[in-house]
Amino acid sequence: MTSLWIGLFLLAALAALFLIWPLLRREKLTKQLLAQQHARQLANITLYRQKLAQLDLDLEEGRIEEDAFPQMKAEIEDLLLDDADIRQQKTWHSPSSFFKKTALVVVIGAVLGTSFLLYERIGGRLGLESWYAQQQLIEEGRKDFGSLLRRLEETVAANPDDTQGWSLLARVYLDLGQLEKGAEAIGEIIRIEGTSAMLLAQQAQALYFADGQRLSERVQSLIDQALEVDPKDPATLSLLGMAAYQQQDWEAARVYWEAALPRASGIEADESLREGIADVRQRLGMEPLTASGPQFIVNLKLSNAASLLADPRATVFVFAQPVGGAGAPLAATRIKVSDLPTSLVLSDEQAMMPQNNLSSAKQVVIQARIAIGGTPQAQEGDWQGQTQVLNVDGQQRVELEINQQL
Repeated sequence: MTSLWIGLFLLAALAALFLIWPLLRREKLTKQLLAQQHARQLANITLYRQKLAQLDLDLEEGRIEEDAFPQMKAEIEDLLLDDADIRQQKTWHSPSSFFKKTALVVVIGAVLGTSFLLYERIGGRLGLESWYAQQQLIEEGRKDFGSLLRRLEETVAANPDDTQGWSLLARVYLDLGQLEKGAEAIGEIIRIEGTSAMLLAQQAQALYFADGQRLSERVQSLIDQALEVDPKDPATLSLLGMAAYQQQDWEAARVYWEAALPRASGIEADESLREGIADVRQRLGMEPLTASGPQFIVNLKLSNAASLLADPRATVFVFAQPVGGAGAPLAATRIKVSDLPTSLVLSDEQAMMPQNNLSSAKQVVIQARIAIGGTPQAQEGDWQGQTQVLNVDGQQRVELEINQQL
């Protein structure tokens, strides 16, 4: 956090320098303008004398009438007086030292004060402070895990609506094997964010292991709620497949896991499901499940700005679009911002229509969009990122960063 404040101070100093610099140069410029004004006045006087001398010479040599001389002389004098009057009206005045210092303090104060208020209103101060606090807790936890747990518990007790705090605490509880507390922490996230199939499935999984790897009444209740929200939620289907496997119901496990596979949340989940499917298919005497067609393994992450400003609860749509094409994506999946960074797979299994898949295209662009409205259609405020044009050919690994806000 110290480095952040140092950066803010340096930016403020730079802004103040831009404001001070014109005032520092004003005195020098004023002197230059006064010197130019004086030089012009001298030039006018010299020109007046030259014209008057020429007028006297013309009178002596008879080129002008004596009666016309007074009028012509008066015209020359009037021109000199008019110019002098104009210069008098435009006289440059250098403000007093007190005025300059006061104006400088007021302007700098107004600029910095307005910047601070705007940062408080529309900036990401709270999210940034929360992120730095979590990083500090994690660093402390590497030295003393018990201290990390106590600090996290104190943090969420003081800020009961801190989603990120509850999320980190839930992971710590689960890593320590405190499954009941982990499920309670996930329940707090649901309270803050609202019902989510993924969160309900995570809570159900924690209680499933807490209840001795069985579908107890409370576990089944959470599964039913998750399926009501999203019948194809991969985490819920994976848990049902796990329960069926424990009961040696190989066919049910296969059906659940194969249904979950197209929407696997990452490479690890994809590989785990494929291993389980291969096992049950072997037990059932079935042919192994082989991946056919092209495949993109997408390593997806957020830029620093997006990680600070994007809502962790928002949905991330990841899809492959044909180059120069329109209509439905060739392959699509979705995850949550809180799941990032992660790796995921786009293949023909993620096609929205059987005949409109990756195998039907030669070149694609892969895009990822954080949808603040929860729908795939882009709207103002969404964050997105996209790859360069990619040839559809075999299995490829690509890097993709979400770094642009619409």
